[in-house]
Amino acid sequence: MTAGHAGWSAAAGRPFRATAPDGTTHELVLSRVSDVTGSAGWVSYALSFTAAPDAQVGQQTYALTGPGIAEDVFLVPSGRSDDALTLDAVFTDRDEETP
Repeated sequence: MTAGHAGWSAAAGRPFRATAPDGTTHELVLSRVSDVTGSAGWVSYALSFTAAPDAQVGQQTYALTGPGIAEDVFLVPSGRSDDALTLDAVFTDRDEETP
């Protein structure tokens, strides 16, 4: 069970700890939660996290813990600037409101 769009939205701007399977930890900030989009009985949304610009956070599943959320999330590095490393996650779930 995921935190859902509402749970992630409530945590936007807050810090998270990402723990890799080997026990390595990284400090992230949930920088953006996209709007929900839907089609054919499915809903999707994306999360963007930022880490320090020199962080060595690779593509894999991390145990994320933050304000009211503790779940495993597959993160993909999507960009690096002088200010931050950006990582993204995309969720797609059945639309509970569609029969």
